[in-house]
Amino acid sequence: MLKISKEYIADLMLLSVTVFWGSTFIVVKKSIEIIPTFAFLSIRFWIATLLLVIIFHKRLVNINKRLLKDGVVLGVVLFLAYAFQTVALEYSKATIVGFLTGLNVIITPFLSALLIKKIPRIYSQIGAVFAFIGMTMMSLNENLSLSYGDILGVICAVFVAIQIVLTDKYSRRNDTYLLTVVEISILAILSSIISITTETHIIPQHFSWYLVFSFLITAVFATVYAFIVQNTAQKYTTPTKTAIIFIMEPVFAAVFGYFLGGEVLSFRAYVGAFVMFIGLFISEIGPLVFKK
Repeated sequence: MLKISKEYIADLMLLSVTVFWGSTFIVVKKSIEIIPTFAFLSIRFWIATLLLVIIFHKRLVNINKRLLKDGVVLGVVLFLAYAFQTVALEYSKATIVGFLTGLNVIITPFLSALLIKKIPRIYSQIGAVFAFIGMTMMSLNENLSLSYGDILGVICAVFVAIQIVLTDKYSRRNDTYLLTVVEISILAILSSIISITTETHIIPQHFSWYLVFSFLITAVFATVYAFIVQNTAQKYTTPTKTAIIFIMEPVFAAVFGYFLGGEVLSFRAYVGAFVMFIGLFISEIGPLVFKK
């Protein structure tokens, strides 16, 4: 009977997360045309926080100072990632922002070695290089330049990489469910603070079924489900492999961008997507080939 290791199960769960995250780019882009950017983030993360508290309310008494501190750090870093990403969507196509967010795949191995002294395995390094090449083919325009929105997308990628590395470290010493509750609640608090101080309103002025759909996708699936899976699954895999799996997020962003937003890619971008798949394949199959 075929026995699947916990590492590969974790990898598959993380891949499912990228499907939901990939769908959010075009969904969020359309939503912030209806409601202010940080108002949208505020409602999204308060809904997620409420759901997490309901699900894990019996565990809340076990929150300690170290878990609270780690969760706050993760929340602040993740807030910065979402802030730069969501504002970038105001200036660039959802598909392009999705691509640029995936640049974390080349940043993560270096941060992993620097911050937690975890040197990436050779097949992960090779996979990261292929993923970066594919990313470059998909993102840069003919003049090899980036727009203002694209620059914000790159900054987002840096914070995503930091979050991946810190999650690898903190998830191994804390209750991952409680860690997720604290992390997402910090996102909600910071989003609300920015919205109240810089925007005209938080509550939508007009009811919209699209916003209801948007909050369902982003709060329930792309936040609650996604971060519970990430904080748990990263116990059984490496930060570099996590980053390479997450590189599939822009691919799914392109798919949803095409079907939901009519965004069309160039031939070069499709070739880049294929190269990214090669990077993922090398990262996943490498350990088996090496052992044999």
